[in-house]
Amino acid sequence: MKFFEDFVGQAKKMGKLVCGDVFLRERTLDITEFVLCDGIGSGVYANIAAISCASRIIELFKAGITLRSVCEMVADSMHRARKEDIPFSAFSAVRILHDGQFTVFTYEAPEPILIRDGTASILKQHFHTASYEVIGECSGMLSVGDSLVICSDGVTQAGLSHGLDLGIGSSGLVDFINHCLSRGCALKELPERILKMTSLVSSGRYEDDTTVAILNCRESQQITVLSGPPIIKSKDRDFIDEFMTYPGTRVVCGSTTAEILSRELKRDIKLKNAGTSFGSPPEYFMEGIDMITEGVVILNQINNILDENPGAFSYDSPVERLCSLMLKADVVTFMVGRAMNYAHSDLIFKQLGIRPRETTIRLIAEKLKEKGKLVVNKFY
Repeated sequence: MKFFEDFVGQAKKMGKLVCGDVFLRERTLDITEFVLCDGIGSGVYANIAAISCASRIIELFKAGITLRSVCEMVADSMHRARKEDIPFSAFSAVRILHDGQFTVFTYEAPEPILIRDGTASILKQHFHTASYEVIGECSGMLSVGDSLVICSDGVTQAGLSHGLDLGIGSSGLVDFINHCLSRGCALKELPERILKMTSLVSSGRYEDDTTVAILNCRESQQITVLSGPPIIKSKDRDFIDEFMTYPGTRVVCGSTTAEILSRELKRDIKLKNAGTSFGSPPEYFMEGIDMITEGVVILNQINNILDENPGAFSYDSPVERLCSLMLKADVVTFMVGRAMNYAHSDLIFKQLGIRPRETTIRLIAEKLKEKGKLVVNKFY
């Protein structure tokens, strides 16, 4: 399964409190969308304009409107902004399907760049009009190892009035990327290198809000977490069969869930670690499963530490190791059984602040999405 990770570097215009460039991403199993908006001017007004534009594009995406129509609608509204006192923003909008097929639309924004086989080149765009506004469009297919580069004009106009009449331009950016790649620069380091270069050619200043994003195609790292029995007992077999079809790391959270797994697969469960404390619950072993541990309690603990620095994890506890596995994964799938466990309604659970399974998993999922993960919740 292909995954499209993003590396973003951003710097605000010198003397401003906030950046007038804003980016948003949205991931589903079928589509990855990335939007970079550059609000007119700088500071708070530009920031608000960019947030408004990016949010509008993403919400129209979610409503099922085609990318072309979304971009035409937004560009048309920008035409009004040329005459009226309403926020104006340039934008680049990228949509990548699960197989790597991509389309990029740009409006008043620099050309997209493709990195393939270690070499960057400008993507040729076709232009069409939306009412009175001109939109650039290009498309293609991303293979594993390929990357798209999009940026705001703070990058391509760097150097303007500092010896470069039109700034470095897209061709200058391509030359710089190729220079860096030929010297072994890693993709994740490239945005910061580009930012430093734009500052350097502008006498050590950021003359404009400056953002560069690299969208890299690679094989995904996947983890699937099975927790809770299905609400319909006769579905146990289907529940387990589906779980075993998922590639990558497989984790089971819950003793009853583990018993169902053992029964349906006819495999023994063995105690691996009895656990030493409330913060270090027991762990079990079964052939073909990467981790088996407790359910609701461990899920609550994961939710509590998910935003902590992984460098502080000791990895002695399954809580910290499972948390680390989730943070390393690109795609996290939760298969959640909704059968009622009446023990979880005991007052002691509320006294300890332990939330129900489904509530906790939804909280974990939101945190993982904020960290750029593709999260899939499936309930049974």
